[in-house]
Amino acid sequence: MKYYIGEILEVNGDMEYSTQYVFETKKDPDKYTDKVAMNWRNSDKSDWDEDHMAYWSGMSLIHDEGSKEIPKEHYEVLKNYFAVINIV
Repeated sequence: MKYYIGEILEVNGDMEYSTQYVFETKKDPDKYTDKVAMNWRNSDKSDWDEDHMAYWSGMSLIHDEGSKEIPKEHYEVLKNYFAVINIV
């Protein structure tokens, strides 16, 4: 199992919201974070915008800002302060 910190950027007009979260996976973390972005505001694959490289949700764009691998010890601390997202 590997441990990561991921980030979502939500753009709503002139407003931008960045949210960090932690997760663990044995799978490809890029696919994991893309799935998080797609599900962030109940989007699906049809909401993908190739020009913006993001998912549309109403009038907001949801960007997958990627992830960074972290040690298990850091994950154990951060999960007490960050959202832990489990995607099946």
